[in-house]
Amino acid sequence: MPLTAARKSSIDYIGHAGFVVRHDEFRLLIDPWFHPAFLESWFPFPDNGHLLERVAAGSYDALYVSHTHTDHFDRALLRMLPRSLPVLCAAFRSRDLLREMRGLGFSDITVLGHGESVPLRPGLQATMLLDTSHKEDSALLVELDGFRFLDLNDCHPKLTELPRDVDLLAAQFSGAMWYPNCYSYPLPVMREKVAQVRSGLLDTLMRTVAATDARAYVPCAGPPVFLDPALRVHNDREQTIFPHWADVAPSFVEAAPQVKIVDVQPGDRIDIVGGKPVTAAAPAPAPTDVAGYARRRQAQWGAHEQRPDTPVSTAELDAYFSRLIRRNRPLLADYQRDLTILSGTRRWTVMIRPVPPQPAVVAASPPALPPDAVPPGGATAGGTTASDGTAGGSAVAAGPPGSYELHVPPRVLRAIVDGEATWEEALLSMRIGLRRDPDLFDVTLMGLLRYGDTPVVTWQLRQDSSVSDETITRDGLRIQRYCPHAGEDLTDADIVDGVLECPRHHWAWDLTTGRCVRGGTWPLSVSPTE
Repeated sequence: MPLTAARKSSIDYIGHAGFVVRHDEFRLLIDPWFHPAFLESWFPFPDNGHLLERVAAGSYDALYVSHTHTDHFDRALLRMLPRSLPVLCAAFRSRDLLREMRGLGFSDITVLGHGESVPLRPGLQATMLLDTSHKEDSALLVELDGFRFLDLNDCHPKLTELPRDVDLLAAQFSGAMWYPNCYSYPLPVMREKVAQVRSGLLDTLMRTVAATDARAYVPCAGPPVFLDPALRVHNDREQTIFPHWADVAPSFVEAAPQVKIVDVQPGDRIDIVGGKPVTAAAPAPAPTDVAGYARRRQAQWGAHEQRPDTPVSTAELDAYFSRLIRRNRPLLADYQRDLTILSGTRRWTVMIRPVPPQPAVVAASPPALPPDAVPPGGATAGGTTASDGTAGGSAVAAGPPGSYELHVPPRVLRAIVDGEATWEEALLSMRIGLRRDPDLFDVTLMGLLRYGDTPVVTWQLRQDSSVSDETITRDGLRIQRYCPHAGEDLTDADIVDGVLECPRHHWAWDLTTGRCVRGGTWPLSVSPTE
């Protein structure tokens, strides 16, 4: 090809956080998701099933999967692809993604750390970005003859580490966690918490747009749709953290009128013309016929009811938690808490200590549930676990007082104990109900459950909470520079009425005491400059 010849570039949207980036004859497949995720609970929205055969049979030159969450890591789809396909893989501490890819038979794998780049073709380069906290998520900057496409999906690198001068940003606008909608809250409290989370999501998105100087934005990576009748309450756009783009767009336009919105539906193509993203025509509104979608996918969401529901025994649960505790002793140093698990007609107390007691799990008779309790096997109107951004940490030095309950359906608990699902997958399924008193997110407890299968991650979680020697000076105070929750730089964080708010996940601290007043219980190191 002569150096003066113009190369054609385009980006096909295949649903959720999935794209096919085209540069002349080169094809990069990104996060293809078609099959149900998280114990058959999440489905892509809108329905992209009409693209499955085309995507599975497509010819590609490289594959990038951002992380192991199954709304990005679709094993069924990945098994349909040639194992000779080159893979771009993030260098996560746990190496879980690398192992998963190798387990599927992919061998041509390029592992990239945070900020590392690789040329794919003349005029085409990819740069890996990582969430450098304990969370294992990644994003990709793709440069096509100078056009910069930043695919953040649902990854949140530090705002100060995001690339600038971005031509097209693809990033999450909807929630993707179980807080607050799986927790037991009175309806007025639930509405308030949902509003707070949605406001925080928009604030984070707008800060991301500003940090990247994004000229155009593609709404993506949410919301999912819940087709199982037991979960359809979570499709409520008003009462949950899963808004549709139409619900968010007016606020986005008001906050960033200079940013072009590239609103596409699965199957649409974005052409790069003159360094700008151009779509052929305005897309049709997203279809909302959930009932029809559910009929088409009944065999898939109905597969959850075919999972084994043999009750878990006390001995099985004790063996499970004893092993989990032993593998995560650094996280649990000086920590203790009793966790209640209810499943079917069974109730257990799990005694979490640095060294597991013998036994670690004790069975008890379940009490009668009060009328507003989260029923075993599902949530009431409202709830998703406290997200890494909106509910906060636990004290590492001592277990917080009060109660923490998990209402886990027998099928889900069986899948966890048998190793068929992780707690993270089970929580994201929205099939677990939660109750806590006081209403504080215990990072240590939830870190143990969510990441305990990969102790290198829980070790990093504890490191993230450590007080850094590096400080900033603001308002006559010497303040810890990096957020103890996920390491965000607090140099330019907002301070209002003596309260500092992290711009990334919106934890907040009273600067007179360093006490965390929103998010959790981890304090911030604060001292007078003199």
